[in-house]
Amino acid sequence: MLQPSAPAPNSAKQGSPVIAELRNVTKSFTVAGGSEMKVLDQIDLAVHEGELLALLGQSGSGKSTILRCLTGLAQPTSGRVLCYGHPLEGINPHASIVFQTFALYPWLTVEQNVAVGLMSKRMSSADRDAAVENAIELIGLSNYHAAYPREISGGMRQRVGIARALVSEPEILCLDEAFSALDVLTAENLRHEVIGLWHKKDTSLKSIFMVTHNIEEAVEMATRICILFPRPGRLGLVLENHLPYPRDSKSPEFQSLVKVIHETITTLTLPDHPPEPSPVSGAPISRARNRMESIPYVPVGQILGLLSILRDTPDLTNIYDISNEIGKEFGETIGIVKAAEILEMVDTPKNDVRLTELGQRFLSADRIGRRQIFCDQIHNLRIFHIIIEYLKLQDEVDADQILKDIASALPYDNPEKILQTMVAWGRYGGIMDFNASARTVFALKDEDDSDE
Repeated sequence: MLQPSAPAPNSAKQGSPVIAELRNVTKSFTVAGGSEMKVLDQIDLAVHEGELLALLGQSGSGKSTILRCLTGLAQPTSGRVLCYGHPLEGINPHASIVFQTFALYPWLTVEQNVAVGLMSKRMSSADRDAAVENAIELIGLSNYHAAYPREISGGMRQRVGIARALVSEPEILCLDEAFSALDVLTAENLRHEVIGLWHKKDTSLKSIFMVTHNIEEAVEMATRICILFPRPGRLGLVLENHLPYPRDSKSPEFQSLVKVIHETITTLTLPDHPPEPSPVSGAPISRARNRMESIPYVPVGQILGLLSILRDTPDLTNIYDISNEIGKEFGETIGIVKAAEILEMVDTPKNDVRLTELGQRFLSADRIGRRQIFCDQIHNLRIFHIIIEYLKLQDEVDADQILKDIASALPYDNPEKILQTMVAWGRYGGIMDFNASARTVFALKDEDDSDE
């Protein structure tokens, strides 16, 4: 295993050349109903020679979209993509990508899969064979040349993906959640080896750009960490990481940096005092919240599971410990907690998550009582009034009309996912359900005691 000593021999210095760069990049996609959903908003990001840059963010925040724009696989809606200071046209020739899924051709051997990385290059057979052999040797795949993907482990398959990315001698290696599909020990081992490859002086590799949702992984590997916040994706905190390699995850310095990132994400996602606009003089006070607020894409079952854990383990209040207890990545845990907080079932002072009086009352209620409490809380959310107002006038509403209204009210969200979540919550609260064949949302009658 390659384990470099500190400091990194090729770490980026002030004024290092910029290999790839996004300048004021915005990216939107057309979604249901023909509306535009903005995924990235005014992104400025540069990958310098000699750095290992980690882009850290929750699932769905736009990390992979940034990677695709940076490598030329996707075009921004506005803004510029540069390669060594010049506008990028087509695919970035200096970059290679390793994906989360192994993305190997099952009918090709290890050697043949690695050779796929050279398809776009004109080379002699001898040079091609030598390049493939070097990449296989570099990533520790010797003696596996003739093996097929089904015959090797997940860790070995990801090594094939890395070798395929390295065979074309890129200057930037892009890792798109490259370790998330591996078991803990295999991922840890491969992370160390990738850092070792980056430190080797006899390769073309100058920089690594990785996207990840794993905070500890970013702190372990990166020299610089950029935190991306969602809806739409925008860059928040940027941290330099000067910890020496190999990094000790149990050291106070390591844990301190992890804590800073945790607290930044928690504070911005679950603020203690969310701002509310002042009421308008003379206007009636709506039962709904004053501002239109989105909802996390969280199933009802996960909300109920969180509430049950908080009741059954009263000492478990820290959000990081809760994340470990439920086996979810931190960003996903944040979403579940946010959903429960929006429904006023939990409160989130600092890094704690605590049941509110309403949450305790909800857990103590029977099935009908829980449904009624859930129903009342749904009525307090303005986003649900988009559907509720329609259902006051008619029993059934066309989904496309609702999608247009959601897209107009929440332009940075995915209206399809919002609608799916609203229907799931509304079904549990006994308010609404969805007719998939007719693509309509319809009102549930009061006497319907259906439950999830």
